[in-house]
Amino acid sequence: MVDGDVLGLLITYTYVIVMVFVASKWELLKKYNMHRKFIHIMIGNIVIWWWVFQSNWVMSLLTAVPFIPVLFMLTREATRKDEPQSKLDAEVRRSFLAQASINGHKLGLVYYAISWALLAFFAFDNLMLASIGIVCMAYGDGMGGLIGKRYGKRKIHHGKTLEGTMAVFTFALAASIFVFFYYDLLFTSGIYGTHHLAVIWVLPVSLFVAAYVAVVELYTPGEYDNLVIPLSTVAILWVLGVGG
Repeated sequence: MVDGDVLGLLITYTYVIVMVFVASKWELLKKYNMHRKFIHIMIGNIVIWWWVFQSNWVMSLLTAVPFIPVLFMLTREATRKDEPQSKLDAEVRRSFLAQASINGHKLGLVYYAISWALLAFFAFDNLMLASIGIVCMAYGDGMGGLIGKRYGKRKIHHGKTLEGTMAVFTFALAASIFVFFYYDLLFTSGIYGTHHLAVIWVLPVSLFVAAYVAVVELYTPGEYDNLVIPLSTVAILWVLGVGG
């Protein structure tokens, strides 16, 4: 483990702890039942600094993987129907993260962590593409869910609305454009990267990504979109040679 890995771990864990604390204390989020989506969206911001990591195994195995069993355990505990066996058992079931884990699709946050772990490990050499997958999941899927539930009127498929799908497209588009320009800035400044996308291709590629993500989110069942959206988006862009 080298200095960049230590810095990445410190920043990431500090950020996650702060975001969980904010989500657990912000009454507005609780009032509108948005605390889970808040975490879902805000964790996507890790792509802004995850390039500081210098080892894929540190970024994946020490940063993302530990959350998988923790979230799975919390989800299992929160969904149990039997009586708590101890005070600690009861507190775990009532904990903020346990309730957030089941507030929506039960394994959604678990699959979210799995996607992070896989992309951090296998797409470490092209974090620009990995970041596209993450922000489309975080902002596209996250904001689509919020807007669809709150403002969606016209249902088009399995309870999902036109308004929600358009929000997925809009936020995936905006997030993709941001990531492409951000990583181009890192590349041209000599800070990070061996891959970038020429400016002339940013808008057409981002439009393609946003349209793809909107369709996938519409037709993918439940929590599985937290796997399908990021992994398939990155795979398609890699096959097409984007940023190569």
